[in-house]
Amino acid sequence: MEPLLVLTIGQAPRDDIEKELRQVLGQRPIEMRGALDGLSAEEINQFSPESASDTFHTRLANGADVMISKKAVTGRLEEMLATTGSRPVVVACTGKFVGLSRHQNVLFPSTILEGVVDAVAPAECTLGVLVPLAEQVEPLTRQWHRSNREVVVAAVKPGDNPTEAAAALAGAEVDLVVLDCFGYETALLDQVRETTGVPVLSAVRCTAHIASELLG
Repeated sequence: MEPLLVLTIGQAPRDDIEKELRQVLGQRPIEMRGALDGLSAEEINQFSPESASDTFHTRLANGADVMISKKAVTGRLEEMLATTGSRPVVVACTGKFVGLSRHQNVLFPSTILEGVVDAVAPAECTLGVLVPLAEQVEPLTRQWHRSNREVVVAAVKPGDNPTEAAAALAGAEVDLVVLDCFGYETALLDQVRETTGVPVLSAVRCTAHIASELLG
């Protein structure tokens, strides 16, 4: 069996992401690569976002958090995907990649998560969404909104204390919560579920289940 290829928008390794994936995939082989692998700090600085809408949040191999340009990362991913053939690939980011070519067996968490929410959310509901950056609250509110769906978005970076964000969602009486970031871990999911008392959908877990089906 070929390893599942996981492409991060930062640098590999990402032990936190692999740990979450393995809760679903078990001991299936995983190969991880990063769009910024092999680049120096000076080269990465050249990928600074041009605007709030051009911003991705990710992590480098040394653990540092960085903001990088969506446009620049999309170009790097295009080059990487051109060499993957037909093997299953997970793009480890919930962002949308405008202009990225379609490739066989490539899983985009944003597409999977949207499909799952549309399938399981009540006909009339209030959807809670967690995102890493305050700058993402407004655009992600628009992205998740539907004519029969109210949306409440709160921001908390992966690894930070989610108490305040979870309380905001609970106060809004949400019916379902989406973790709209591939860096959120189980501890955060458990706390949000306990605080809100509603189901919580993880981008990592939902994507991992689909990848498991592709791997067989």
